[in-house]
Amino acid sequence: MKDYNALQVFLILMQTHSTKRTAQRLGRSQSYVSKVLAQLRESLDDQLFIRSADGLMPTTYAMNIEPKLQEAFDQIGVALSPEVFDPKQVDKVTLHIVDIYLTHIGKKLIQAIRAQTDAIIEIRTWTNVTESLIEQGDVDMGLHILGDKPQSIYQKRLHSGVGVFDGNRSGEYVKYIVNAVNEYRNHFKTIDPSIEATLIIDNHHLMTQLLDSCFTLRYQPTIEDIDGVKLSLDVALIMKSTKRQSPKNLWLMSIIEPLVLDYIKDWNEKDGFS
Repeated sequence: MKDYNALQVFLILMQTHSTKRTAQRLGRSQSYVSKVLAQLRESLDDQLFIRSADGLMPTTYAMNIEPKLQEAFDQIGVALSPEVFDPKQVDKVTLHIVDIYLTHIGKKLIQAIRAQTDAIIEIRTWTNVTESLIEQGDVDMGLHILGDKPQSIYQKRLHSGVGVFDGNRSGEYVKYIVNAVNEYRNHFKTIDPSIEATLIIDNHHLMTQLLDSCFTLRYQPTIEDIDGVKLSLDVALIMKSTKRQSPKNLWLMSIIEPLVLDYIKDWNEKDGFS
């Protein structure tokens, strides 16, 4: 099977597990997807997907060939990119950024991108599904905590940070939850094991409003060592490994990284993770 379009249908089916959702993603009819799937099954001599209550479940053969095909498609995309990259030719930019950075650099980031392109700009808070969206190619790049990732994900470390209590120490302790960072970890106990969180929120703006009567653990990003408890939370740019050298991602890195580093240098009294 050498049909590029048919193999693309296969890769999207691996993500959606549905002929209907695959058709919607491609802008084609569901009957078209079903027909292509039948052709793939015949050409590759494998069922590829088995219907179940949870949708189309891939066979062992399908799971084995999917990463190889995806890497090949990514390399084709890089090979077909213009030799001279022009941001004006970009149709859309999609970024997922951890909440505190989105609050502080979001506006400048939009302005910096808009100065170079008229593309649609979609910037969202990092969620639990962001990593899979990066792998699928639906998100160009993320800004989040460096951690254990599969080889399909590339992380470029930008800086580390320390924990500092901020707010009214005579008040209640507020645990500010940041998605995929501290839902199940209490970093504040690294500094003071006796503290118990009696308020738990996930909204940065609300947290800052509470600091006159409550306190929290502020994550203070640093480039150089400063006083504070190190939290082992390094911040990184996160993207698909096969696209780390793509012109579009190199362009985005050249915009985002300076904004993050400038934000750290200008840091005065900011609030952060708890």
